[in-house]
Amino acid sequence: MKTNIMILLVGLLAIGAFMGFCSYVTTVSGTGGAKESAAGINPEAGKEIFFGEGQCSTCHSVGGEGSANRCPNQGNVMVRIVMGGVDHTGKSSGRASRIKEREEQTGKKFTSLDYLVESIVEPQAYVVEGFGKIMPKVYEPPILLSREKILAVLTYLQTLGGDEILEEDIDAVVAMKDRIPEAKGTKVKPWEPPLPVDLVAGESLFFSESREASCVKCHTINGKGGKVGPELTGLGAVQRPEYFIESILQPSEVIVGGFETTSIMDVDYVMYSGIVQKEDEEIVEMAVDEGGEIEIVEIYKDEIMERKKDPISMMPGNFNEMLNVQELYDIVAFLASQK
Repeated sequence: MKTNIMILLVGLLAIGAFMGFCSYVTTVSGTGGAKESAAGINPEAGKEIFFGEGQCSTCHSVGGEGSANRCPNQGNVMVRIVMGGVDHTGKSSGRASRIKEREEQTGKKFTSLDYLVESIVEPQAYVVEGFGKIMPKVYEPPILLSREKILAVLTYLQTLGGDEILEEDIDAVVAMKDRIPEAKGTKVKPWEPPLPVDLVAGESLFFSESREASCVKCHTINGKGGKVGPELTGLGAVQRPEYFIESILQPSEVIVGGFETTSIMDVDYVMYSGIVQKEDEEIVEMAVDEGGEIEIVEIYKDEIMERKKDPISMMPGNFNEMLNVQELYDIVAFLASQK
């Protein structure tokens, strides 16, 4: 009898200890209990989504992590939002904070969290100077992030810029849940081109250097290609095929920041038109198109008489003449497959 009682007591103690351990794990992981609504909503989960299924790192870098430059580097995003004074490279710009700019534009009171929410829900409402209107709504195809995952990303973004700016406030983020749209649909309807496409032919066309319409001379995919235009690695996971069609046929409609065409006239009245690759206090290096070949020229700044940015993309605007319909859709299908 005593033996049975001892076995029962030991069993109860073991069950109690196990339940206590589970309760502790649940508490420190941010799930269950009073925090049940915040399950998975934390900076660690947000960072994983940012660099994973959210596809954010396809266009954004965070400090030195990642190499994307189509959209602002988020390494000190909270500094720029709250304090201003630095540009997207992290250098002093003398600009007002983004909150102040948005308040002046809208006449409404903004907080840093309001700004982050707006940037995701309505990414075209405010575009950082020097960048184009290319950020998609991540709750729509092709990304389709759930509300909870978007909230997790928001908590991660709150940590970027240093503790002296703002620490993550999970409760405040969760309170924003009704402002975040739910993902529109659970399945993405496959793109249906108007004619059968050939991905292999599209890849061959993209990487062909003998064609007048040579994409690889300016664009890189998976480490292969030129650096004159924006990198296209993984862009099919972020943009829909319609975006690629417009970019090919109307390249000047939306120009990715940092890849605007610059025109420079020197003191000898020689005109250069191309994309600035780098510059220092003395020299500007530009990629220019010389008869279909991309060349790098160096221009001394003390010999520049006039310099301006042009609204016309360096990318040729006559691809409708250089590509037939079949070739166009083959290339678009290949770009859309890059995920």
